[in-house]
Amino acid sequence: MNKIMELTDITKKYKEKMVLDNLSLSIYQQQIAALVGSNGSGKSTLLKITAGLVKADHGAINKLIHPLKIGYVPEVTPADLPFTPEEYLMHMGTIRGMDKQLLKNRIEMLVHTFQLQSNIHIKMSRFSKGMKQKMMIMQAMLEETDLLILDEPLSGLDPKAQMDLEKLLLTLKEQGLSILLTCHETKLLENAVDRVLFLQNHQVIDSTLSTDTIQKVNKLIFEIPARQTFEELLSSMKIIQKVHLTPMIIRVEAVVNEEATDDLIRQLLVKQVSIKQLLPINEAKEAFYQGFFKQGDEKL
Repeated sequence: MNKIMELTDITKKYKEKMVLDNLSLSIYQQQIAALVGSNGSGKSTLLKITAGLVKADHGAINKLIHPLKIGYVPEVTPADLPFTPEEYLMHMGTIRGMDKQLLKNRIEMLVHTFQLQSNIHIKMSRFSKGMKQKMMIMQAMLEETDLLILDEPLSGLDPKAQMDLEKLLLTLKEQGLSILLTCHETKLLENAVDRVLFLQNHQVIDSTLSTDTIQKVNKLIFEIPARQTFEELLSSMKIIQKVHLTPMIIRVEAVVNEEATDDLIRQLLVKQVSIKQLLPINEAKEAFYQGFFKQGDEKL
């Protein structure tokens, strides 16, 4: 995979507080990378330095494709914008000095990509937070974009809006964009992100290898007759708990390897076991992530 940008020995202080200390980072073409870490660890500062909005005290940024066009989306979206999407995008493009016909063409393309055709003439003040987030991404992409940088894009979104945005990010990746984002949502890390970067002790830890090697598992919940024996089947699972619902019925919660799940379910059904729930989980990976999501200092 081709690199599009290298950050080398990046150092940044605010007054006497060290935020980033000789940090190095590579960004790759057509890849979604997530930057995670505790509050106050410097994630937003690193995004702004990468986007060229904040200057590092020391270090170098090398853009490996020219020109490398970057779009930046902050965490906070404007509360009440008295524009329709078309008006807002025309306004933002005009401020940037874009050619009028090129701007119209880009808006038409973005409206189609983001599936906002039915909302193009509705005032943005009536939009949900998820819709406003889409608008912020669209304005960041008015010009041809190689690298899209998003600060907590899922923050405050309901589950459906999060899922919609996740699909959108995957679509943009398929269209050739590189994406660097911060997030706390482990489901996004599981489903859409190619590479996880932990910001800890002012340094980036690339966890790509370690997270990819963690085995995926499923949680299986089922009920068995208390008088029958299922020792052979149960021995192939990691039993979380057994609960006697009645003298006749035991509820079992177990963790099973992903590749063995289908076969185990078939065997249970043959024995007329009642399957109650199947949940895809990754307990090890979630625990791995959660250690970096503790509350910290002020946002930097």
